[in-house]
Amino acid sequence: MTTRLKITIISILTMLLCHSTSALADGHVHINTGAQPSDLEMYAAEELETILQRLFGVETSIGAQNTDHPTVFLGNPGSNKTLAKAIGDLWPKVTDQGIVVKSHPNGRAIFVGGGSDAATLWAVYEFGYQHGVRYLLRDGDVYPDEKSLDLSSLDVVDEPEFRTRTWRTVNDFAIGPESWSLDEHRSVLRQLAKHRFNNLMISVYAWQPYVHYSFNGIDKRTALMWYGEKLDLPPGAPGRNALRGLKFFENPHFSGKSTYEEMIIAGESYLKEIIKEATRLGMTTGIVVNPFQYPKEFKTALEGSVDARGLNDLTIRPGANQSFDDRQLQLLAKAKIRAYLHTYTDVDYIYITMPEFPEWGEHAADAWKMLRSGVDVKLPELEELIQAVESRGIIASGERGKQALKGNVVGLAFLKSLLANHEDLLKKPNGDAVKLVVRNVDAELFPYLSALLPKDAETLNFIDYTARRVDENSEYLKKPPTDKVKCRFVMTLADDNIGPLSQQVTQRLEKIINKLRDAGWDGFSTRYWLMADLDPVVHFLGRAAWDPATTARNAHDSLFTAITEKQEVADRLWLAMQAIEKATEITDKNDIGFNFPVRGMLMKHHHDQPVPEWWEEVNELYTNAMVEIYRSHDASPPKAKRLLFYWGKRGEYVVEYLSVIKSVREAAIAKAAGDSEKALEHYETAMENLYNAIDTLSDIVKDQGDRGLIAVLNKFAFEALNEAFEKALDEE
Repeated sequence: MTTRLKITIISILTMLLCHSTSALADGHVHINTGAQPSDLEMYAAEELETILQRLFGVETSIGAQNTDHPTVFLGNPGSNKTLAKAIGDLWPKVTDQGIVVKSHPNGRAIFVGGGSDAATLWAVYEFGYQHGVRYLLRDGDVYPDEKSLDLSSLDVVDEPEFRTRTWRTVNDFAIGPESWSLDEHRSVLRQLAKHRFNNLMISVYAWQPYVHYSFNGIDKRTALMWYGEKLDLPPGAPGRNALRGLKFFENPHFSGKSTYEEMIIAGESYLKEIIKEATRLGMTTGIVVNPFQYPKEFKTALEGSVDARGLNDLTIRPGANQSFDDRQLQLLAKAKIRAYLHTYTDVDYIYITMPEFPEWGEHAADAWKMLRSGVDVKLPELEELIQAVESRGIIASGERGKQALKGNVVGLAFLKSLLANHEDLLKKPNGDAVKLVVRNVDAELFPYLSALLPKDAETLNFIDYTARRVDENSEYLKKPPTDKVKCRFVMTLADDNIGPLSQQVTQRLEKIINKLRDAGWDGFSTRYWLMADLDPVVHFLGRAAWDPATTARNAHDSLFTAITEKQEVADRLWLAMQAIEKATEITDKNDIGFNFPVRGMLMKHHHDQPVPEWWEEVNELYTNAMVEIYRSHDASPPKAKRLLFYWGKRGEYVVEYLSVIKSVREAAIAKAAGDSEKALEHYETAMENLYNAIDTLSDIVKDQGDRGLIAVLNKFAFEALNEAFEKALDEE
């Protein structure tokens, strides 16, 4: 087709699209989807319809027909032939993830789409974002005041800097998504699509109720939640009103399920529905499998196995009797992996994870010899690597570092041997293969990933628990051969060691994401438990994944000037976020397990060592943040108040809880000094303040994670403190 003919066609279409080039006086916008839109494109059209109606107060229609109304052409030239004719040569070259929001020269039409159906959905949300809509994780979408629609000046063509943007879910604590209802999962996934996340990783554990398998006549019989803890809620427990009168806390999807069979049926349907929703939104999905840990009922099937390190000792692992090529171990691993792939047939990835505490190191020398054979990459001697881990700056150093390195070497040799002996292992029942991602390989092995991993495997890598620790050891981010292996990095948004305290890490993540970009990493995955404080950091990641000019500060301003409508309020909130991030880092630096949400979380502070000076500094920072948040709340429009009130009350709870920890320490000090009267005063203060702290949380519950926090604080803090208080009374 000649250029002249193309121009003529565009001119004719322009006349068809409009009787005049005037503004949108008729108050109606047509969304043209083409004749055969996919399900995801239709969903995108419906989302765009909502955005147009809420932003501009216009009437809308959806369909394949041309109309006299101003038109949004949705999709791409391959999916929407009408769009293809209307845009001609104006459609830009984009990848499957590229998005396009582009005005027609006539000013009465725009093109909203991308290189795939998922990218078209992202383009719809970008259209909203460009007009001031901001997307929150649990509070829906915040819209500006209604405005006039102008279709004449849009020109967005964008590609992601990081192609894999993974959200991790389920996990392992009542304060996190393991406790969420299906509706809560669906809601969060829909909001994550607006932030353009494109992969969902379901992180599950050997003791959970999400798969059944048998081996050598032994059936899996363990189906637990929250490491088997029972979070009962006695009458009169603080915050109980927010728990809807429950006698014990549970995931509502598992309500009334008590037998193993009932738990498994519920667990499988739970994950399948989560996978279904993610897939509907254009995300790829994957599930985590740990072939190094099994419920204890399999101990007789693996002679010589030993208890694995972990909360409540729920699993076994290979012992010295099992080498990396042990046939029984490989067959057991195969049974487990195949069970997951035959149960969850719609997943795209399987994540084989190294254990958090890789203790299986007895065969490291032989495993390293096996890994070095037949590779074209020069690998160092094992002793060189062992020496390197002893003095490194991450938490897995010294003896823990040596253990981790050896365990990883044996684990990688096991994985290579397993796949070599079972070539069909990663195939689903229909014959399609899932993609393999190897998770949590020790950082000292990063330079050699291309030689150590199975063929075509990708990686999801971890250096340390918190953003501060990663940034301070960021030399490891330069080490993976990202030109040969697709590498994703674990971004900790909120660490469970710091746990139920408010946390912010956006400024640290800005440094990390820039280093990942420079080193050529393919993407990232999130790590978090509570959703309470995540809106700023998820907004930052959603923008920084596409725009290298994104900073923690300009992302903050873009979010909070939009929802509060005032720069001075955004400035106040920046001060609050800085204070919380500084408090997060001080806590991490001085006591990384300060508030780990398990048994003993409070009473581990009950000893007679002096009150640390940094406690007061952290308390002051959280107090200042709370004050700035409440000031921001008072100066904000109604649409921002719900979020800011929630954060303000969270701030009250944190300050109150810190005073509880201090009182518990002071009670122990007084008790050790023989001053029982003073000790009782401190116990009473702690009891009163803890009751108030938990009740404060009950005022602002938004999801099951918030309810789970109340249950955890009741069980592991209030109950334990009450026992200590009553004991002190008896001794009086």
